[in-house]
Amino acid sequence: MKYDIAAKVVVDISKNAILRDFLGIKPKSIKFIRKLPEETVSIRRSDFPLHVTLNDESEIIVIIEIQTRFDNDFVLRLIDYTVRYKLKYHQKVIPLVLLLIPSSLATGIYEDDVLTFKYKFVSFAELQAEDFLDEISLYPFLPLMNDGEKLLEKAETIIYENKKLKTRQKADLLSAMAIFAGLKNKELGIWLAERRRDIMIESPVYEFIKKEGFKEGLEKGLEQGLEKGLEQGLEQGLEKGRKEGLYEAILLVLEVKFGVDGIALTEKIRKIDSMQKLEMIKEAVKIAKDVKEIEKLL
Repeated sequence: MKYDIAAKVVVDISKNAILRDFLGIKPKSIKFIRKLPEETVSIRRSDFPLHVTLNDESEIIVIIEIQTRFDNDFVLRLIDYTVRYKLKYHQKVIPLVLLLIPSSLATGIYEDDVLTFKYKFVSFAELQAEDFLDEISLYPFLPLMNDGEKLLEKAETIIYENKKLKTRQKADLLSAMAIFAGLKNKELGIWLAERRRDIMIESPVYEFIKKEGFKEGLEKGLEQGLEKGLEQGLEQGLEKGRKEGLYEAILLVLEVKFGVDGIALTEKIRKIDSMQKLEMIKEAVKIAKDVKEIEKLL
């Protein structure tokens, strides 16, 4: 989903600030680990595995994972990643989870009858936005924090006018900020995208927004944007088969139209095997005014 894509772009820019502000680590150097140890096509690679050298020349591995929604299956995957890096490098491994949406399941510890696993996590909803105004690379996350929406105009102006940032960096930060603002307040995200589109078009994140139908929503109105996004999703899905195309198109419109509530239906939608039912849901989701209308069909 676009939230994960945006977060990954921001983490690439803000990794130093993340290590410092959220883990208390001051790195001498950071290298991105490009391959999961013993990786196969059936293993989903971790988001941001970093090989960090500290000022005393000691080395650690930090695994930064980005989660829109948190669940225990995700923690089991995180355990898998942690063990693989531990076996590969025989160094201290710190798993860090960045939560875009708060969850009571995220406690910093996982326990069952066999395992006890500890991890670090940051729930942006528990942070105060004003505390991070001195770190511009973390600005895209401000809308997810307490009182972040109030600081959005100030933050985007600082990014836009900053002379030290390259145009591409500004574009990435502003595009990601628009996406996260939309997660909290759809109208606020649209406002920012309209306001700074001149520079946001330089970002691959903005290209992703356009593919999802967001641009059409800005230029032609929400309904036209959804229709265009649906057609685009189906067209792109033809290569993967009509059923996969329907899955992608339905999930796209659910996310754009209903945000987090729409995303929550992903698993149920994916379990539907009937093409006839998928076609019916495809038509229903275009005209539904409330996500509950779709839930009743599942």
